[in-house]
Amino acid sequence: MDLIKHLAGLLAVAASCSAVAAPLLSEGFNDVAALPADGWVFINNSSPPGSTGWFQGNPAFFPAASGPADSYVAANFNNAAFGGAVSNWLLTPELPLVNGESLNFSLRLLGQGLLDRVEVYFSGAGASTNVGADFSLLAAFESATDTGWRDRSLTLTGLGAPASGRYAFRYVVDDTSLNGNYVGVDSVSVDVNAIPEPGTVALVFLGALALMAPRRPRRSRGLWLLAGGLAAGGAAAQTGPDGLMSFPHVRVEAQPAASSMPGQGGFMAYKDPVTGQLTGPIPEQAALLTAAARAPAPLVRQARPAPRAAHGGVSLMLDDRQARYAVARKAADGSIAESCEPLSGELK
Repeated sequence: MDLIKHLAGLLAVAASCSAVAAPLLSEGFNDVAALPADGWVFINNSSPPGSTGWFQGNPAFFPAASGPADSYVAANFNNAAFGGAVSNWLLTPELPLVNGESLNFSLRLLGQGLLDRVEVYFSGAGASTNVGADFSLLAAFESATDTGWRDRSLTLTGLGAPASGRYAFRYVVDDTSLNGNYVGVDSVSVDVNAIPEPGTVALVFLGALALMAPRRPRRSRGLWLLAGGLAAGGAAAQTGPDGLMSFPHVRVEAQPAASSMPGQGGFMAYKDPVTGQLTGPIPEQAALLTAAARAPAPLVRQARPAPRAAHGGVSLMLDDRQARYAVARKAADGSIAESCEPLSGELK
């Protein structure tokens, strides 16, 4: 009787719950300047730092995935000085973390012949902003062509216990003289698993009660009749062509294979040169390993997309391999000799 009373009490509580849990975080980036007041953190570890960080989206490059045209957060190759390396972080507010929690966002990499890369991390270290030690890589996305806006969803797993921490987006470019263009992030949300519908919860508890039927034969018939009556009052289970059964208030989603998710294939490990042990790489080591595996970048840097001039011209940014200078020499007899030689040194 005590077990029945406990189950009945839990059933009453579950019946009063909402079927859908409110998101832990929902951000549409209507005002990027206001993000720090809401707990977001900007950290530009680019070397050397450039003239930009994360900023309000620019519709001249592309409009937002949803909402007003500029309502997304963007970053570009100017996060680092010319020829430098971009490592620009955007951290969410501190959030509760549990297994099964999903981070959802829209991402666009402009590319246009220049490699753009965005990495996604999480940390279970509370309000910590130590990106070099407390954050672990969840996924990475890179492209040298315009991807268009794509909706992404990452599920958190492997936590030993519920924790508190942050998610982070990191824009990465190895050498801004060869790569890096413009990226945008929009519609960020963090959701927990939905609370089951009361009807589904009721059937679960009735099933638990039914398991007691062999020890209480006089009550089993009544329990089965009650369960049958509730099931008959709702939609019946359906069986698909593949034999998979689906039930009311239950949603089945197909998870794409890892090989079909850009930037998520394979396993990355770092070998400590002192101990010889394999460990998970910290963000800086992960960036070096990724850079070593990439194909050579284009020699000519294309101009960033911008409103074209009336004459329709297109500009190119050239590095020192395309630069030349003329040298005039005066011979002893007073004659002038001219030659063209490659420029030595670095363009700024």
